[in-house]
Amino acid sequence: MRTAAAAVASTAVAAAGLVFGTASSAHATGHGEGYYGVWASGVNVRAGGGEQCYLYPSAANCPTVQTTVSSPAQVWVYCQQEGAQSVGGNPYWVWVLTSSGHRGYMASYYTDNATNWIDGVPTC
Repeated sequence: MRTAAAAVASTAVAAAGLVFGTASSAHATGHGEGYYGVWASGVNVRAGGGEQCYLYPSAANCPTVQTTVSSPAQVWVYCQQEGAQSVGGNPYWVWVLTSSGHRGYMASYYTDNATNWIDGVPTC
C-alpha cells in the first residue's frame, strides 16, 4: 500500500513540474542552449551586414531588423558572440530564434540571465 501511495505521489510531483514549467522552463541562470526570457519591450533581433555582423554584432554591423520581441516572450539561444557594441554594459550578443521563426542577433543584455556571459552557450 505504501509503495503504491509513493508511486502516486511521485507521479503527481512530476506532473506538477510539467504543468508549472519546471521541467523545461527558461534557463534563467545560464545552463546552455535553450529558451531564455526577454525582460524588455521592443527588443530588436538583427541580421544583415554580412561577415561583419556575424563576427562583430552590433546595431551598425547588423542593420536589418528582422523582428522585435517583448516581455514575456522567450527566444531560443543558440550561441553568443562578443560584439562591436555593448548594451547596458554587456558586450555579448546572442544568436536567437524567435517564436515567429525569425533568426538573428539580439543584445544579450535583454535576456533573463544572471550574468553577461551565458554559461554553457557556445561561441558563435
